[in-house]
Amino acid sequence: MPDPLFAAIDRHFLAPEALARVRHLGRSGRDADGWFKGELTYLFASFVADGALTDWRANMPITEGRSQRCDFRLVPDRTPLWLEVKALPQGGGPSGRVDPGFFLQKGGPGDITEDLVKLMRVPGGDTAVLLFAYPRPAADAWAEIMSAYARRIAPIAFKETTTLADYPPELYVCKLRLTGGF
Repeated sequence: MPDPLFAAIDRHFLAPEALARVRHLGRSGRDADGWFKGELTYLFASFVADGALTDWRANMPITEGRSQRCDFRLVPDRTPLWLEVKALPQGGGPSGRVDPGFFLQKGGPGDITEDLVKLMRVPGGDTAVLLFAYPRPAADAWAEIMSAYARRIAPIAFKETTTLADYPPELYVCKLRLTGGF
């Protein structure tokens, strides 16, 4: 995964004004996918203007003539990066934790397994999933969520390339990459 690109995404979403917005999103519940994707479209356009990306497209077909699409296809150099994005609200119930069932509900708002399977079908280039978990979950709750995903998607494997403790209380920008498949 292109580290400078992901570092710039972190800088954008961890800036004080973005974190202030994320705090409000956390209060509103599950409707933030569109906000994160909208911010990314703004950011990617600025990356093209700065020369950090040569091209990007949203809602890009994975294969010509097929209906399955990826959230973003970025071209930082000659190798495309196919990127799926998911917003994961973490508030829930009296404990403040989301029930892991939220993440396992097939096709539900917290289900990333279909995104991971979709990325296995990408014909060429790098792949990644960005998870915007807000507010940043407790370490034990996050471990439970990652374990739930791993059980659901087995034998497909993925790796978390970021560390929860490196992020502020408002937001965890988790990066996942596929490490194995069928």
